[in-house]
Amino acid sequence: MAITYPAGLVRLSALAVVGVLLAACQTRPEIRTQAAAQVDLAGYHTYGFMPKPGTDAEGYHTITTQSIERAVGREMEARGYGLAGPGQEPDLLVNFSVKTHDRVEGQPAVGAGYGWGWGRYGWGWGFGDYYNDIRTVTDGSLTVDVVDREHNQAVWSGTAVGRLTNKVLDNPGPAIDQAVADIFARYPKKLVAAAR
Repeated sequence: MAITYPAGLVRLSALAVVGVLLAACQTRPEIRTQAAAQVDLAGYHTYGFMPKPGTDAEGYHTITTQSIERAVGREMEARGYGLAGPGQEPDLLVNFSVKTHDRVEGQPAVGAGYGWGWGRYGWGWGFGDYYNDIRTVTDGSLTVDVVDREHNQAVWSGTAVGRLTNKVLDNPGPAIDQAVADIFARYPKKLVAAAR
């Protein structure tokens, strides 16, 4: 026995699938990294966080700072580093900063209307008009710096740059976790081997 569905339901289901696929194709942040040249990495075993990271410009430990510290801690420990205990000087200090930038984006578009008609001057076709779809978008970047505490020099830096959607702005935790994981996916293997 064949099951038949109303045409409207089939069309709506197809649109829902296309919407899910388009959402899944949303671009991930662009990742950029730099490692210091000729740094002896064999002695690094512990890490800690800068006393006042770049996200604490307000003078207190923000929720964003706490989220980034948790995500960075997971990534550092997955690479064999231990968090320095109270009173212990870490080998590496981690700093991070977040920046946002609003920009206007425009894209030419065509109106969707068309038709034909008959009037006192004859008949003719009508089409939609050209226009510019203009909107404000917010780009954001998260930079993580890993610093040799003793020499006060950066040994590695990673940055994630991408568009901040309303979904991300409403619930930044998962986006922070993903951005930090994407940044540390580029952490040099040599550093990982040296830490263990």
